Amino acid sequence: MILCVDMDAFFASVEKASKPHLKEKPVAVIGAKERTVVTTACYIARKYGVKTGMSKYEAEKMCPFINMVEGNNRKYTYISSQIMDFLKTLTDKVEVYSVDEAFLQIPDEKVADVIIDIKNYVKKHFGITCSIGAGKSKLVAKMASGVNKPDGHLVINNDETVDFLDSFKLEDIWGIGKKLSERFYNMGVFNTADMRRLGREKLWKIFGKNGYYYYTMACGDDREDIRVEEEAVKSIGHSMTFPEDVKDTRMFNAYLLQLCEMVSGRARRHNVSGRTITVSIRFPDMNTISKRHTVNYLTCATHHIYDISRYILTMFPENCL
Repeated sequence: MILCVDMDAFFASVEKASKPHLKEKPVAVIGAKERTVVTTACYIARKYGVKTGMSKYEAEKMCPFINMVEGNNRKYTYISSQIMDFLKTLTDKVEVYSVDEAFLQIPDEKVADVIIDIKNYVKKHFGITCSIGAGKSKLVAKMASGVNKPDGHLVINNDETVDFLDSFKLEDIWGIGKKLSERFYNMGVFNTADMRRLGREKLWKIFGKNGYYYYTMACGDDREDIRVEEEAVKSIGHSMTFPEDVKDTRMFNAYLLQLCEMVSGRARRHNVSGRTITVSIRFPDMNTISKRHTVNYLTCATHHIYDISRYILTMFPENCL
C-alpha cells in the first residue's frame, strides 16, 4: 500500500513550534523583502481567509491581528531532511516529493503501525503534525491525505478506491486542476465515474496519450511507481504542485525560491555541486516545457540556483508565465 505523508502547514507549524507564544495565534510566513507574499499560513489564519500568494497587506486586511514571520528556508530544509531520513528507516521505498511531502510503499499489514510511528515521531521531535493518506496508488494516497487535515489520517482499501475518487469534483483531483476540469465539464464529464464511462479509447482520441493517463487516474492507478533516489546522485531536483493556478509573478518567485533552497539543501547533504540548472513547468493539461542553462562554475548555493533559475525563466514563451 502507498502512503502519502503531508506536513500540516509546514513552514507555519515549524515557526509556531519554535515560538510557543504564537501557538494559538494566526501566523503567516512571508519572505524577507518589503513587497512580499504569504508562502504559507497556519490553519487559524486560514479560517480568516488568509491564503498562500496573498501580499502581506492583503493578509493583514483579512486578519488585522495576524502575526507575520519571516521565513527561514534553511531551518525548514533541515527539519524536512530529518523527517525524510526517518521515513527511510521504515522502508527503502521512499519518494521525497517535496520539502513537506513524501510517498512510501508499505506492506498492507504494517500500514496502521507505520502511520502511528510517523505521526508520533514528527510530533515528539519537532512539535508539529502531519496528515497521512493510504491507498493503492500515489493518487489515492495523496487525495486521502487531505481529507482529515490537520493531524488526521485516512486509509482507502482497494475495494473503496473508485467510490472514493468519484466523491470529488474533477477540479479537486490531484493532477487535473481547474483549467482541464473546465474542458471536461464542457464535455459533460463531471467526475471520475464519467471519465470511466467515456472510456479509454474515447479519451485517447480527444487527449492523445494523456487520455490513457486520465483513464488510469479515474481507475485509481498511477502511471509510475514510487521513485527511489539512487545512492549515486547524478542529478537533484524538486517539484511542487501549486494549490491553484499561479499568475502572480511575486507568488511564483516565492515558490521558486523554496524549490531552489530544497535543491540546495539536498546537494549540500550529498556533498555535490553542479553546473547545469533545468527549470520545468507542467501545465494543467499535463504538458511540460523545460529549459536549461549551464554556467562555467560549480555551485550548490541557493542564491546561485535561484538567480540562474530566474534567468532561465526568461527563455520561456511569454504566454507560459
